[in-house]
Amino acid sequence: MPNNEGIGVLRLQCQQMHPVGRIMKETPYQQVVFDPGAQYGDRRIWPDEQDQPQFKIDCRFCNKPVGEAATSLQTKLRDLMDSMSETIKIVVLPYV
Repeated sequence: MPNNEGIGVLRLQCQQMHPVGRIMKETPYQQVVFDPGAQYGDRRIWPDEQDQPQFKIDCRFCNKPVGEAATSLQTKLRDLMDSMSETIKIVVLPYV
């Protein structure tokens, strides 16, 4: 079994299951980044000041804001990165 410790991708979706972006760390030595999708913006280091204390983003499909506490998402990513068997997890963000 490969050791995937230190990497992980949280695929973020709205409640309608539309993709709204990804929070990811692709290699153990890389910083955590938010990727809104190639057509919707550049990757950026995550979290930054605008993501505190609540991470919010608009779903480009249903035009509604979604979000969750940044600390909650950090915990989910940390748990995923500590997993020896999983590297990807889907997180459904509630409408705000």
